[in-house]
Amino acid sequence: MYKYLLSTLLFSLFFQMSFGQGVTSNPLILKLSGYDLIYSESKFDDIEFPMSEVDIIPLSGEKIFATFKYGKDNNYKHPSSSQIIQTYFDKVKSLRGKPLYKGENYGSFQVKSNAKKFWCVIETHENGASYTVTIIEQEKIQEAETAQEMLELLKEKGTVDLYFQFATGSATLSKASYQTINELATLLKRYAPKLKLSIEGHTDNIGSTTANKKLSLQRAVAVKKQLVIKGVDTNRLETIGWGSERPIASNDDEKGRLRNRRVSIKAIN
Repeated sequence: MYKYLLSTLLFSLFFQMSFGQGVTSNPLILKLSGYDLIYSESKFDDIEFPMSEVDIIPLSGEKIFATFKYGKDNNYKHPSSSQIIQTYFDKVKSLRGKPLYKGENYGSFQVKSNAKKFWCVIETHENGASYTVTIIEQEKIQEAETAQEMLELLKEKGTVDLYFQFATGSATLSKASYQTINELATLLKRYAPKLKLSIEGHTDNIGSTTANKKLSLQRAVAVKKQLVIKGVDTNRLETIGWGSERPIASNDDEKGRLRNRRVSIKAIN
């Protein structure tokens, strides 16, 4: 469940802010007028994040969770689920957040800063009598996001680590990965039309060596397939799966394992 230099002053135009222990550092935890913050927690965790009604991706990071309930002593009828979600989304858009999915009783969006990415899910209950906000905060571990940045790093050191979103144990690319695919295709078609790449999949050390090697290759192949669909000549792309053989961080904790689950691109000419 996000450019992040978000102003708490702007938030206060429409919302009363209330913070519980563990959520004070994130202004995306919002309290609508008439609601009480009844529970909050902050910890490193994994969640299933809705990119759409059917596209669910696994996310790991610092999770902030908060539950709000309409106050019993308030004589006014609480907002409906659709009103809560729409108001939240309107504010997110005004603060340069990116709406991802909006359903009847829940929605998701993303906000980015120079150093971090925030994935947020808001979910309503009992037609708005209560609602929850879940945020996954991730450091930007990807070395390059634009085609130009990828090109500079390839010139500098010959390889770039990219982080695509795959379902757990799957080689199916999520829609969240399409922007990186598009930038990589732009690199190969516009900025470096003669460049050949080795696309190399890596995993953490959870699971068997054989399964990890197979999965890492399947993920590299999935990236190649999308690039070919985008018009890149298949003969310019090689694939390899390293499994957990080449970690760049410790596999002893989830933060390290997250860094190791990557697809590297390496210049081969």
